[in-house]
Amino acid sequence: MNPSNLNTTSRSTEIDLKTILKNENKEELIRIILDLSEDFPEIETRVLFKYTPQKDEIASAKKLITESINSAKRKGFIDWRHVGPALQGAELTLQKARQKVEQGEWESSVLLSLVVMPPVLKMLNFADDSNGSIGEVMNGAINTIDDAVISSLPYLNENEKKGFFDAIMKEAVKVHYDGWSDWRYDLIKICTYYSPRKDLRKKLEKQLETFFSKTDSSWSDRFEKKQIKLLQLEIIERCDGGDAADTFIYENIQYSDFREKAIANELGKGDYKKVIQLCLDGEQADTEYRGLVHQWREYRFQAYELLGDIEQQKQLARELLFKNEFSYYLKLKELYAASEWEATLKKIVTDFNKMDYLPSAYLSILKEENLTAELLKYCQNYLPAITDLYPYLIKENLEEVNDLFIKYIEYSAEEASDRKKYRTVCSIIKTYKKACGTIHSHKLIGELREKYKRRPAFIEELGKIR
Repeated sequence: MNPSNLNTTSRSTEIDLKTILKNENKEELIRIILDLSEDFPEIETRVLFKYTPQKDEIASAKKLITESINSAKRKGFIDWRHVGPALQGAELTLQKARQKVEQGEWESSVLLSLVVMPPVLKMLNFADDSNGSIGEVMNGAINTIDDAVISSLPYLNENEKKGFFDAIMKEAVKVHYDGWSDWRYDLIKICTYYSPRKDLRKKLEKQLETFFSKTDSSWSDRFEKKQIKLLQLEIIERCDGGDAADTFIYENIQYSDFREKAIANELGKGDYKKVIQLCLDGEQADTEYRGLVHQWREYRFQAYELLGDIEQQKQLARELLFKNEFSYYLKLKELYAASEWEATLKKIVTDFNKMDYLPSAYLSILKEENLTAELLKYCQNYLPAITDLYPYLIKENLEEVNDLFIKYIEYSAEEASDRKKYRTVCSIIKTYKKACGTIHSHKLIGELREKYKRRPAFIEELGKIR
């Protein structure tokens, strides 16, 4: 059937149904809906949710969310295929909450969003959320609350603001966030909008101090401490100004986020020597965290650039290059005079060759500088590389490239023992044909056919090469 006919049929059916319903009286329409809701109970729940009076919408939302979750359970568990249906009630509630923001009904929006969070969060205990849908709904609830609070701030009186604050904080401190503190601190961050009010600031700071006192020295609690300190900084920035915030940042410089803020501040002030010291201190303090050490080195390089310190740039660029950061090779090259570069390049290549493992930056240098002898040597030591590096070698080293391909293909054929591996060998042969031509590849295929004539699956795969 033509797809266009299907569309026409669908539209026709829709029009017919609409016409039928329009022609029915009120009593008959009520009967139709009631009959349908008997066969499909979720229809009743959705209709009640959509048209319930505002005073009952929270109870109606709770029922809708719970029924969606429970109907998706199979023996107490929700597999990944049923997580979507399980979240339908929550998503409909959030859709309504977002509409409330647009309509200026901010209290309803906040309360509906807060209703979503506990049952959805608890789903993580009995659902396979490998596609991340539960997290998306939780983040959607947070974002909706955030939008509602920001939109409402200029219009609410002090009592209304306190009501919002209390409702959000009451949810944030609940025990079901103990293992999912990101969402707890997202809620508390929304509460910081109300921190210019002294009594709410005091309550907020007291709660953060309580959370902080319960942490220990573990890695996970180190993260908790940082999140709490960042929220305390948020309050200070809102209420006490820049100088107080700077003081607090330096008091908590042991946390990487605070060190980064301090570095950004000093870069803005043009105090590059202070930036360098902050970075050096960070490298020493964070030796266990390679990613952070690398980050502090990158900031330090930026400071050396701004200071115009060529020698320090050279030294640090070289360190970063040997940490597999090829971009610093290009910066390093710019720091040397043309007359100095040849000897410097030779030393770099020699030092790389002393390493137990050659990183990708090394190959990038060889390609950049067209060092074919070194590339050929690399391929001789690691045969699979020929399939990627032959374009850099073929012009001046056709015979050597041909020999390396043959050696690699013969070795792969010896190791192959099933059809999947035979196909891999044939894929290498296709690359060989592209690199060295049809004559060479057909000659090798003939030799392989003869050598492996007792492997019919391999012979069959070789016959597919065109």
